[in-house]
Amino acid sequence: MKILIDNQVFENQKFGGISRYFNELQRDNNSIAKMELFVNNIPRKKDLYQRLQSKLNRTLIKEKQILPNKYDFYNSQIRELQFDIFHPTYYDNYFLEQLTKPFVLTVHDMIHEKYAEYFGNSQDSFNKRKLCNAATKIIAISNSTKNDLMDIFGIPEEKIEVIYHATNFDSVIAINPNLNILDSRYLLFTGNRSIYKNFLTFLIAVAPILKNNKDLHLVCTGPDFTTIENRWLEELEIKAMVISYFCQSDGELVHLYKNAECFVFPSLYEGFGFPLLEAFACDCPVVSSLGGSLKEIAGNAALYFEPKNIREMRQSINKVLSDELFKKDLVEAGKQRLKDFSWDKCREETNLLYSKL
Repeated sequence: MKILIDNQVFENQKFGGISRYFNELQRDNNSIAKMELFVNNIPRKKDLYQRLQSKLNRTLIKEKQILPNKYDFYNSQIRELQFDIFHPTYYDNYFLEQLTKPFVLTVHDMIHEKYAEYFGNSQDSFNKRKLCNAATKIIAISNSTKNDLMDIFGIPEEKIEVIYHATNFDSVIAINPNLNILDSRYLLFTGNRSIYKNFLTFLIAVAPILKNNKDLHLVCTGPDFTTIENRWLEELEIKAMVISYFCQSDGELVHLYKNAECFVFPSLYEGFGFPLLEAFACDCPVVSSLGGSLKEIAGNAALYFEPKNIREMRQSINKVLSDELFKKDLVEAGKQRLKDFSWDKCREETNLLYSKL
C-alpha cells in the first residue's frame, strides 16, 4: 500500500500544526511518499547573442513566454507515480480532475465557516466544501470538528473518522531564550493572534492583573505586535509589561511553557488546540476558553471561561496565580490527560483507515 501526499502546506509554512502533523504521519513509515516539491527557477541571465535572438523572435512571431505551472507539475506526478491513496495536505482542489484513486482529506477546523463574518468570501472554505463532498473518507481531528462538518457541510457521519493529534514536547530539550524578563513571573500566550484568537479581549481582561502585580509580565510568542495591538497596549497602560518573542526553536517554546505561571488560551474556536497538549507536556497550568474543541481535548486539566466573558477570564487567571495548590492540581491533571494522546496512536489509526480503503 502506497500513500501519496502533496506539498500544499509545506509551501506555506515551515512551522505549524498542519506541517507537524504530516511530518509525524511520515515518521518511520515508508508507505507514505511526498511529491517532489515545485521550484519555479528564475532563468539564468542570457548573453548578448541570446538576448538579441529572443528580441528578434518576439518581434517576428510575438512569442509568448510560457512560465512553468505548479499545478501542471503536481498533476503530472499524480498521473505518473504509483500509489494507492492520495492524502492532500490542505484544501486546494487542483487535483480533482486528474485523480482516479481514492483520497483522504484531513479537516483541522471549521473556523472559516463558524466565523464567516470575519473571513468573508474565503476560497479555502469553498475549496474545503468541494473536497469534503468528493473525498472517499474524511479525518476530523476532534469530535467538535466532526459535528461541525455534519452541521455545516451536511457530511454523512459514516464518512468521518475522528483521529486525535498529539505532541512530542515531552521529549524536547528546553533552550533558554534570549529574554531579559525570564527571572520574573509571566503569563504565556502562544501562536498567531488572528481575530478568532480573541487576543484583544484577552488584553482587556489581563490588564488589571498586570497593573496589580508589578513583578508579572505577559510573554506572547509569534510575530511582532501590529500597529493596532501596540495602540491597545498603550491605551491599557501595559506596554512595558507585555513582550513579543518569536521562538527560534521548539526548545525555546518548551522553556517558556515550563517556567510560565500559566498558559492562557482565550481563543473563540479551535478545531483541536495543540498548545493545550504542549502545555501539559511541559507541566504548565492551563487556563482556557470553552471555544470549539478545547474542553474535549483538555478534559479536567484546565480551568475554563467563556471566551467573551472578560470578568470570568480575569477571575480564572487570578485563581491560578493566587492558589499554588490548585496550580499543582492542574499540572498533575495535565500529565494524566496527556496520556490519552500520542503520535503512535495517531499513526496507527490513520494507517488502519488507509487499509480500509
